[in-house]
Amino acid sequence: MYAHPVKRLQIMIDEDLDAALERLARQEGTSKAALIRRFVRDRVRPLPPIEEDPLWRLVEAAEREPVPEEVPEPSIDEVVYEWPSSTPPSG
Repeated sequence: MYAHPVKRLQIMIDEDLDAALERLARQEGTSKAALIRRFVRDRVRPLPPIEEDPLWRLVEAAEREPVPEEVPEPSIDEVVYEWPSSTPPSG
C-alpha cells in the first residue's frame, strides 16, 4: 500500500476541526489522513540520516582505529603531581 515504512498514529481532534478536515478532504478528493500527513510534512522536518551528520565521520574514524588491548592507567602521582611513574620524588 505504501512505498515506504509508515507508522499508525491515533490522535484526538476537536469536532469542529474534524468537520473542517472532512470538508476539505471531500473538496480535494482525498482522505483526512492524507491531508494530515501533508500538513505535518509542511510544518515538521525530520532529522537527516545520521550518516549525513558531520560528527558521524568521527564515529566512523574511531571505529576504524585499532583499540589497544590494555591501556596503562596513570598512577596517582602522575595525575596529581605530574610526575612520571618511573621517577619517584626525591628527598
